[in-house]
Amino acid sequence: MDFSDRAETWDDDPEKVRNAVEVAAAIRRNLTLTGRERVLEFGGGTGLLSRQLADDVATILVTDAAPGMVEVASRRIRESGREASMRAALFDPTSDPEDPGEYDVVWSMLALHHVPDMDAALGRLRGLLVPGGRLALADLDEDPGGSFHQAHGDFHGHDGFDRHALAHALTRAGFADIAFDTATHVTKEVDSAPRTYSVFLVTATNPG
Repeated sequence: MDFSDRAETWDDDPEKVRNAVEVAAAIRRNLTLTGRERVLEFGGGTGLLSRQLADDVATILVTDAAPGMVEVASRRIRESGREASMRAALFDPTSDPEDPGEYDVVWSMLALHHVPDMDAALGRLRGLLVPGGRLALADLDEDPGGSFHQAHGDFHGHDGFDRHALAHALTRAGFADIAFDTATHVTKEVDSAPRTYSVFLVTATNPG
């Protein structure tokens, strides 16, 4: 799946916009945001989620591994007049050797399931958080049949996550205070019929 090729029209999908609004609400519900937080969004695409939360925190770095997504995210930030508090940059937590800084919060929406080496990604994301920093990842509940991505023959990620298994992975990575909430639902056409998939929000703390 080439996300750069899809970046220009990514924000045109009202379902994606609705998901961003509902995940943002779940983050507000589960994190105590003071307006002073430095945030990194992992796998942020065009920055849909971070633009919803821009007024709740101090600064946001929207990162993505697809250059086309970063280009569109940078343009959306300029168009919204938020260049003083937001920027976009290329970053892949499983391959880029340079850290993009230290953050109080790392969040994402439907990004982790695209990363084959989940343990490496979680360990790297923890390393970006200050002691006491919070992780907030929204992603698909387990999809055993893999129907969510059946139209993408080049998909090599995860067919959603079992919440208990993900909690164990977060514990292995050194996180604490792990909690789950249901954030939103995604509806897709599968075999010419609509199907709904639940999306959780998992929060966790870097104990330092």
